[in-house]
Amino acid sequence: MIFKKRTIQRRFHATLLLTCLLILLSGCTKTPTETQGTTPPAETPSQTESNTTNNVEQANPQANQPESTTSDAEGLPSGVTVKKVIKDEAIKNNYRKKVELLTDDGKRITITDASDKIVLRNLEYEGIITEATGNQVTVQVKNGGQQTLTIPSQVVIEDEDNLGLNKGVEIEWTLNTDGQIESVELED
Repeated sequence: MIFKKRTIQRRFHATLLLTCLLILLSGCTKTPTETQGTTPPAETPSQTESNTTNNVEQANPQANQPESTTSDAEGLPSGVTVKKVIKDEAIKNNYRKKVELLTDDGKRITITDASDKIVLRNLEYEGIITEATGNQVTVQVKNGGQQTLTIPSQVVIEDEDNLGLNKGVEIEWTLNTDGQIESVELED
């Protein structure tokens, strides 16, 4: 697909928005540090209860394990697997971005924080519409097979050139981890 100025600008804005989100989230995960060599203040009854809860959580460390990226099938449609990792790199503030090519020729994008907890995960697809009836379109996926999509009415279709859901129009769509369409973009 040919990259156009508006596509590059849109992707730049999306990257900028994602970077801002990551910076905001990284500021929320910092914990205050304790000064060494000082004596702790006397505990109040509520602090004692809190410490008891913390001790219980420490006794069972698996109870509060953060969600990690170890599952290859997590967030994928049934029957779809990871074909190969396209990119796995560190980004700002100890975050990691992983882009994986899927067997249905989509891409799974996962961003994790320093503790390997998933911050963002979605699936991206692109292709050309081969058939369209209302909100339902059949798409020839780039480098892959065909998929039939039903675009929910609440999803706003980004269509700067007023192309509409018509045969021959390029389409990009994003799915969340529940398999629901989050965004749709049309290009000529």
